[in-house]
Amino acid sequence: MIKERWPIKKQLVWAFVLVMVISILLTLLTWAAGVSFLFSNQWLQPANYYESQIPEIQQKVQEQARHKIQWTDTANQAKLEQLLPPEGITYQVVDTRGTRRYGTIQEQVLENETDLLSRLNSKTVTDSTLGFGGLVTLISPLSGERGTYSGALVLQYRLETSPSPSVSPVWTNTFLVLMLASPFVYIAAATWFMAGRVGRNVKRPIEDLILASKRIKEQDLDFTLDNHAPNELGLLSASFEDMRKELKSALTREWKLQQERSELMGAISHDFRTPMTVIQGHVELLKDSPKHVVQNAESISSHLDVIDHNVKRINRLIQDMTVAAGTDFDYFPLRREPVDPSSFWEMKQREVRFLCSSQGVQSEFRFVDRRLHTSSPLLLDVQRVGQVLDNLVANSLRYVPPKGEIRLDVDIQDLGVMQVTVCDTGPGFTEADLPHLFDQFYHGHQGQTGLGLFTAKRIVEKHGGTINASNLPKGGACITFTLDIGHSSPESFYS
Repeated sequence: MIKERWPIKKQLVWAFVLVMVISILLTLLTWAAGVSFLFSNQWLQPANYYESQIPEIQQKVQEQARHKIQWTDTANQAKLEQLLPPEGITYQVVDTRGTRRYGTIQEQVLENETDLLSRLNSKTVTDSTLGFGGLVTLISPLSGERGTYSGALVLQYRLETSPSPSVSPVWTNTFLVLMLASPFVYIAAATWFMAGRVGRNVKRPIEDLILASKRIKEQDLDFTLDNHAPNELGLLSASFEDMRKELKSALTREWKLQQERSELMGAISHDFRTPMTVIQGHVELLKDSPKHVVQNAESISSHLDVIDHNVKRINRLIQDMTVAAGTDFDYFPLRREPVDPSSFWEMKQREVRFLCSSQGVQSEFRFVDRRLHTSSPLLLDVQRVGQVLDNLVANSLRYVPPKGEIRLDVDIQDLGVMQVTVCDTGPGFTEADLPHLFDQFYHGHQGQTGLGLFTAKRIVEKHGGTINASNLPKGGACITFTLDIGHSSPESFYS
């Protein structure tokens, strides 16, 4: 039968062929059964039905002639008609000159005596169709008294199938019309059946596409179109499935983008705490010790430097928040500038000590500059590097117990590389967390937001460095990162 995987054109062609074949076979069977019924019940008479009666009629006419019946006499017309069937055979009796005497054939059949003699005992067929059937005219001699020749009997009948006179023509004609109409009935029935078959093959994938479009309209993309038939509908379903996947991927990316933007905004807001805490602490120191501050100008300058540095950090975080609120929060600019390493790390040391002391944690700081020209500036994005240190110190303070310790080691090498290590005496990292600490949005077993260390990694990599985490042999976490500090050039540049 017709397969669903076939191309639609092939399905339609095969459906047409099957409709024709089925209709022809059923029509032939119907006609064979109908003809058999008509003949077996004598509703139809065969083509030679009347021809087969001719010898018997001729014999009876001759026998009657022997009993001195003059058939050319019109008085014997009724007797002659008793020997002939009431329908199907017409007749005419002519004398020796070929002149019509009586009969159901009204027109003159024979022209003259010569025509009669030439056609006597002959049978002619006229009005035949393609050599079949036709009107048969049979001329037999009639005997008179003492067996003398007295004329001729002309019999005419059609050599074709004809309705039986014993059956009503209405029934016969109705049956014949039904037989002739049967091909159209079978074509209609076969077409309906094949159309249903092809329709079922087409209906299912189309219904799947309609349902899929409704689910997409309802923003439900968690489904799959599995019609893989190598035909037009299969290709349409595959294209629709590709569109669904792309749409789902786009919506998923948009959702993740919104989620990442939201979490990044939260992480940036979280980064506000450290500079705000530092500013608040130094302001409180200035307020609580006014006499000491006034008498020591160097001290007030130091406090103001710390406050100014953290205000700049806050401004930078505000810029990051503005970028994160836009459409491309992945944009991560660096603004390198010449930095005096001693001043920078001295200020960071004061901030770290202040943060540690506020939580009852000890701090240790070590600074080593191995360069030949220690007075040369470093090319760094001060705010970004400070953000990395704040994230690392904040993570350590979150897990270091009271009276614990945080160590900060800075090693400026003579190869244009600065290495910074932050270690603590906390519980350290779990083995499951270590491979994923710097992945974006990795929450870990401690419930972090998953953005602090990821942001630190991005900043370090933007500086051309690397970052890694480990556990100390005696316990505690340790994170080390390196930065490309550039050459000793006073020019600022952006990357």
